[in-house]
Amino acid sequence: MSKENLKKYRDKVDHLDKKMLKLIQSRAELALKIGKIKSTLDPKASLYKPEREADILRNILKENKGNISDKKIKVIYKELIAACLSLEEDINIAYLGPEGTHSEAALINKFGSSSKRTPVTSIEEVFRKVESNEVSLGIVPVENSYEGVINSTLNCLADHKLKICGEAYIDIHHQLASAKNISIKKANVIASHPQALGQCTKWIDSNLGNIKRKVMSSSAEAAQYAKDHKDALCIVNNLAIDKYKLFCHERNIEDVLNNQTRFLIIGNDEVGKSSRDKTSMLVQTKNKPGSLLKVLKPFDTKKINLNKIETRPSRTLANSHDFFIDSEGHMNDPKLKSVIKEIQSKGASLRILGSYPEDS
Repeated sequence: MSKENLKKYRDKVDHLDKKMLKLIQSRAELALKIGKIKSTLDPKASLYKPEREADILRNILKENKGNISDKKIKVIYKELIAACLSLEEDINIAYLGPEGTHSEAALINKFGSSSKRTPVTSIEEVFRKVESNEVSLGIVPVENSYEGVINSTLNCLADHKLKICGEAYIDIHHQLASAKNISIKKANVIASHPQALGQCTKWIDSNLGNIKRKVMSSSAEAAQYAKDHKDALCIVNNLAIDKYKLFCHERNIEDVLNNQTRFLIIGNDEVGKSSRDKTSMLVQTKNKPGSLLKVLKPFDTKKINLNKIETRPSRTLANSHDFFIDSEGHMNDPKLKSVIKEIQSKGASLRILGSYPEDS
């Protein structure tokens, strides 16, 4: 009886798989037709529309009532959306390499595993590649919940005229690995990026004592080092373990839970409104009492929530400060437009870095 039930359910699964494949191909055909219409309306415009993609995912998750979690449904649909988009347009995305870094993991999380990816050696180079149209988009880390902001990304946002067109948050987990299944007590060195080593200090001290710590420029470089040195351990992510075919000894050895890194997607085009947006802006004011209050008061008056404020001395104006501000809403929302106008009327310099869908 149980074997008959097993076959019955497997037959149903096979039937559903065939139906899903037909539906996927039907979706792809519709995507191609939509792409042709958009190309006719504006031949120079990119077919990638982050605001549309964000609302597709939000609407799908509202309908999710089954056993598969929202997080996994989101991954499935991102892969489907990316596959359909690849039929319309060849989108190439630059990221901070080499292969196997958290930046590549964030890229895959945002754009799917079939996305075309270009690793580069610095955040500055990501910006340059996008600005010169060598790639379609770039993805860069901007802040980590444990380490704080990434200064080089803020510098590039201030120095370049690119637009932020999206964001992505990924959970940062550190795995202990080596080339082969060796005894970790016999290893003589542990290699990784300094941030990863710092975020796993307590675990290393408790389990490996005073083992030599080798600082590398990236966790991916540490993976390659462990691959070449059989008595070495490394701290890497899951992507690096797969790419470099390492043996994983321990998972999630980070000292602090809920460690996240926020990434920004940068491009040359502005993004339209979605159902839930953020706007990032750079405000420059003279360094004198009350300057910040004048900038913040209009947000309070219009009841617009601020997600983040980062302050630093201006690199372009003497005796001035830069305020990197993330607010709720799109720059074309009437309330936010009013706030922007009021801030500028008070003598502050304000540049919109981008309005884009809030990552959910």
